[in-house]
Amino acid sequence: MNLRHREPLLWSAIVALAVAGFWWAGRAPAPEPADGRKVITWISFITPLRDYYEAEVAAFERAHPNVHVRIIWAPQSEYHMKFKTLAAAGQAPDLFYSGDVWLRYLMPFMRDLTPLVKRDDAEIGLDDYFPPIRAAMQQDGRYYVLPETTNVALLYYNRRLFAEAGLAEPNEAWTWTDLVRAGQKLTHTERDGQPGVWGCSRVEGWWGEWLIYVRQAGGKVFSPDGKRCTLDSPEAVAGLKFFAEKSSRYGISAPAGFEPLNGFVNQRVAMIVGGHTNYWPNYNQVPALDWDVQILPAGPASRRGGELAIAGYAMSKTARYPEETWQLLKFLTRRETVAEVVARGGIAVRRSVAEAHLRNLRPSDRPRHMAAVYHQMDFADPIPRDAHFIELMLKIVQAEIDRMILGELTPEEAGRRAAAAANAFLATFGSSDS
Repeated sequence: MNLRHREPLLWSAIVALAVAGFWWAGRAPAPEPADGRKVITWISFITPLRDYYEAEVAAFERAHPNVHVRIIWAPQSEYHMKFKTLAAAGQAPDLFYSGDVWLRYLMPFMRDLTPLVKRDDAEIGLDDYFPPIRAAMQQDGRYYVLPETTNVALLYYNRRLFAEAGLAEPNEAWTWTDLVRAGQKLTHTERDGQPGVWGCSRVEGWWGEWLIYVRQAGGKVFSPDGKRCTLDSPEAVAGLKFFAEKSSRYGISAPAGFEPLNGFVNQRVAMIVGGHTNYWPNYNQVPALDWDVQILPAGPASRRGGELAIAGYAMSKTARYPEETWQLLKFLTRRETVAEVVARGGIAVRRSVAEAHLRNLRPSDRPRHMAAVYHQMDFADPIPRDAHFIELMLKIVQAEIDRMILGELTPEEAGRRAAAAANAFLATFGSSDS
């Protein structure tokens, strides 16, 4: 799921490509194999799970002897450019990796899966997906993505550092006040030859943390009609203010630009707000790191606001063999695949897989509070479904947030400038209907 936050400029290029009309360019068909099998192309970024996916494809081909799956492997840093290049050449892959964060960007390429989903509802087990996951699979009530995995924002914490500070571990009743109080007790400078510790990290250069506070303070990024950015509202400013004051007032986070490198893994940061499940395998490779999770602390207006995002697969509008591609898509997102994702350190998108995982947890498993992970889904929200969201946030809004945490702008000024710049963009390029 970390792919979602990289190369926003390339995704902007995809948008421009779609607007220019390249997406419907005549498709140059891939040559059929000599044995007459139908060819399905699937683009995937190179991953440590490559052997697993190749085994999955081999199993699919054995079950569908009339189909040959051609995997297009691309380095993760070049995945978006490869997709864009193929689409521009009229050779968009039949199956491609996607998620709700990119859904509005990639709509021009995506086939509406709703008729197929409804037809095969019983086989897919649509009700087995958690309700927030099922909502993330849709746009305007239509299905476009079947998910393989998900990420949900959580509170991460170091159990050893809490114990050494004489603190009880976070619980479900925590609020921002509890976060600050614990963070202050956990924060200390170098002592006994050991490096200092910050009570809580602060995520810079991305919306992953500050958006949580904006929402929990009662703010929104856009107005209900999606036509106006509202980061200048008092509620949104209150969230931005807390984000800035974690360092400037409360002293629980490092000043801007001084976050310890790999601070949580190196045990120089005691807590993370938000985080990402992609990092779990890395955490678990460090024997000395005793870590766990809890639901997010509640803000002054709500406990809701942590982000939920899915990653899975979509089918191209130009797929030459939509029925066979659909069979592959279902195969790659079936219960067994989701269970494998969880076994390798992830979150289940399916209730049945989550329940089995919770029943079989071992005392040595991390995180221990897996039940909290699924409970957090009750308070999670996807990012705003605006076609311009990534570009607006990373290229326009984030610059003002960065200036705020550097102390160059007050939260009020940052919210006002961000909203004004975003609204100028929306006035020029239009807003979504979300």
